[in-house]
Amino acid sequence: MRNINKIIIHCSDSDIDSHDDISVIDRWHKERGWAGVGYHYFIQSNGNIQVGRDIRDVGAHAYGHNGDSIGICLHGRNKFTESQFKMLAMLIKYYTKEFSIKEVEGHCHYDSTKTCPNFDVNWFKKKYL
Repeated sequence: MRNINKIIIHCSDSDIDSHDDISVIDRWHKERGWAGVGYHYFIQSNGNIQVGRDIRDVGAHAYGHNGDSIGICLHGRNKFTESQFKMLAMLIKYYTKEFSIKEVEGHCHYDSTKTCPNFDVNWFKKKYL
């Protein structure tokens, strides 16, 4: 198993209903020349969790930070649901315990050119974790 030290939160940057599926993200990432979806998890608007890359595999979601992180993406750009936040919190709680992870941040924390995940991660952590 690879060494996992952090969780990086993302958003799909689309509020379009037809984009609310990991298969869309998989197609987008393949169009960029990647092997497939770069996230380990995708959380749909209704809170369903879809599995992307195997957790044992390095993701493709945050340049320079993929090797030691888990990438979790929420469907949405500006509209996120309570169900998504609750499921995100559940995943984070599980993996922070499983791997003793102390670092949970949004993609923008690692790349100042990004706004992703387009919500205040500190607010999320205070409310849900």
